[in-house]
Amino acid sequence: MASATSPHAQVTVSEKQGRASSKGVKKYYKTQVTTLGDGGVMRETYRTDDKGNTISKIQEVRIDKDGKQTKNEILSTATEGEKKALNDPNSQLRTSIKNQTDKAADSDQIKNNIDNVDPNTVKKAGGESGNDAENDNDENTESKSTAGEPEASAEGTRTKFPTLIHPADLGASKQDVIRFDMHEYVPGELSQAGPGLGFNSGTNNLGPSIGSVTLPIPSGITDQNKADWGSNSMTALDIAKASVAKEAIFEGLQEGANEFLEYIDKVKDNSGAVASAVGTALAAAAAGVDGEALLARTTGMVMNPNMELLFKGPTLRPFSFKFKLSPRGQTEADTIIKIIRFFKQGSAPIRSQSNLFLKSPHIFRITYIHRGEKGELHKKLNAFKTCALQGFGVNYTPTGNYATYQDGTMVAYDINMSFTEITPVFNDDYDMDDSFIGF
Repeated sequence: MASATSPHAQVTVSEKQGRASSKGVKKYYKTQVTTLGDGGVMRETYRTDDKGNTISKIQEVRIDKDGKQTKNEILSTATEGEKKALNDPNSQLRTSIKNQTDKAADSDQIKNNIDNVDPNTVKKAGGESGNDAENDNDENTESKSTAGEPEASAEGTRTKFPTLIHPADLGASKQDVIRFDMHEYVPGELSQAGPGLGFNSGTNNLGPSIGSVTLPIPSGITDQNKADWGSNSMTALDIAKASVAKEAIFEGLQEGANEFLEYIDKVKDNSGAVASAVGTALAAAAAGVDGEALLARTTGMVMNPNMELLFKGPTLRPFSFKFKLSPRGQTEADTIIKIIRFFKQGSAPIRSQSNLFLKSPHIFRITYIHRGEKGELHKKLNAFKTCALQGFGVNYTPTGNYATYQDGTMVAYDINMSFTEITPVFNDDYDMDDSFIGF
């Protein structure tokens, strides 16, 4: 069970003033959303004062796991004007309740619940119609693309998946879990903010989850942060050549020539061995032969390479997970089949309507969830950036023998997943909370 409360909001409700005509009265309301262990949702709306302090509950609505309303009680504490507004789907109060429910649903407590609650069930608790998350192949509703926009996906492309939990009693346990939320891929775009060009990754603007799978946290979880560093050499002669070239580019050819003459004078001012070595290197460069080899042959020395390890760029972190899924009944057997289908279909490329292009597969957000009082992000384990599922493997006979139940379901399935984060981890991705491991 998880619960979240929205901020209070001001609403104008029409109330009768004695025998006089109705008059708009400004009041304040807030909404609490609670996920239930049976997969349902309870939404409670309270009248508050202007500080958001609770005065009285005026309505309680319950939606079961199938999206059906099982309770809609307007309490006796509601005024006549409030009762009328609560029964009017177009009233300002109903609109405010819908918005407050959406805000509560966006909280970590509700997002990270594992009570098998479909996001559409939460929407229905706020008064929205919701969508059928079990529809395997929704008709493509994308409009035809215009110039500069991606072409619409082929008919039959799946953009809604179920919310799945295994094992079935995981929500009732206190076990920490890992959740895989699927999202449609959003392309990045060039940004001209600041002094130069940049690139804004589309993964920063993902919409709501289009399906999720929640499983127990597996054993052997690790992460490894890396940066690409490499050795680099630059001799004094290389530095001189670069300096001359830079002077010629920015100050003109004459200044570049003057810079070169200055280096020649410096060579002459050095000891005989230094002058001879540099002169040999310059002569080799002019003759087009290997200067290092000529210098080593004639003097037994090489130029100091000034070797240093230099930063080349970031790297992308890979993550691998392995789960054994063993059904203990028909419900779990059906769920396991859906889980395998979820990852297989979600990671498949998407064809465009014309079949001329291929669009990026769906992508994933992975979250470790600590089953504490709030059911929140696990701060003692690493966090993830948005990931692509690059590999998904299934072993249908992990016991070493072919064995099925009566309906053909295997007695166990081993699944292996290989994810890679889409964008690198940067220093500023970490917040200032040192109690949280972060990325």
